Amino acid sequence: MKFSALVQSELETINTTQIADWLTKKSQTEREYKRLSEDFKAIVIMQEAGFYEQADTRFSQWKNKGIPAELQRYRLAIAGKAGGKRLVKKRFAVLPAAVQNHPQLKPWKKQLQSNPWMLGGLLVAGLAVLGLFQLDFSQPEEVPVVTNQENVEQKLASLEKEVEQLKEKNEQLTEQAPAKSKETAKPKDTMKPKATTDAAKTLSPEETLKQAIAATQKKDYKSANRLLTGKVLADKTTKGMARFYKLIAAGKLGETKQTDYVAYREDFPDSGYMSDVLWMQAVYEQKNKVGNYKATLEELAKQPDNEWSYAAQAILDGKSTLGEE
Repeated sequence: MKFSALVQSELETINTTQIADWLTKKSQTEREYKRLSEDFKAIVIMQEAGFYEQADTRFSQWKNKGIPAELQRYRLAIAGKAGGKRLVKKRFAVLPAAVQNHPQLKPWKKQLQSNPWMLGGLLVAGLAVLGLFQLDFSQPEEVPVVTNQENVEQKLASLEKEVEQLKEKNEQLTEQAPAKSKETAKPKDTMKPKATTDAAKTLSPEETLKQAIAATQKKDYKSANRLLTGKVLADKTTKGMARFYKLIAAGKLGETKQTDYVAYREDFPDSGYMSDVLWMQAVYEQKNKVGNYKATLEELAKQPDNEWSYAAQAILDGKSTLGEE
């Protein structure tokens, strides 16, 4: 497989929703994963919008934490988009040996192992690790290198087990869905709209919003769009966030207009999602050739520092281009 094909294949097949769920679960018991969980959501948005350099930079700020092999593969794929094979070599070279030799990273290692530069990078990384262990040897209690290696492998095995459990859970849910359809003896396609429509009518605005957000995160934009109607858009406690997720879901379905984004900004001037909405508006304007997307980007660049304001300024400075969502 060619390098470019591997990069594209990884981005298309890696389940970012499962990774996000895993990080969220870890953040509930380990505080240091909370920032990683929030960071990852931003990284996925950047990747989907085509801002690979920004996504790679965000990843490079992560401290060495135990993460699943799928996440390492995703990180390498983004590096491949951001800087080609050269940047991937750099990212791969600093990974621990146990990670480099993980079965899931075998295709990446195969792509890089024959290059002399790569071997040199691995040698430097190996010497750096050796230096760290030599410092340990100077301590009263020596810690053999093999023990540290085993600890890394054990952590990886534990992480992989958690990911596999999440996969099994998702597979079980997937298997249960067709079974319910058979019991009712009704076509699956005809049941889904009715279910989401009924939910929007019978559930509380808070629960409806919760389900709509979950559907959006799973990229089930049709269900989210159907849920975000009626009371949830009118209720004082839910209308702000509901309108925001409505823009996302309807936008993905091609059912928004420029005025929808403008209306949201006018109705919720203090929204914490203002940068996100300005970004979506700029993408819509550029894609559909309506309005002035550069003016929208200028307004976005003035927002408090965040990934979107940085991206907007980079586009205005000619350092990047506005990709579609």
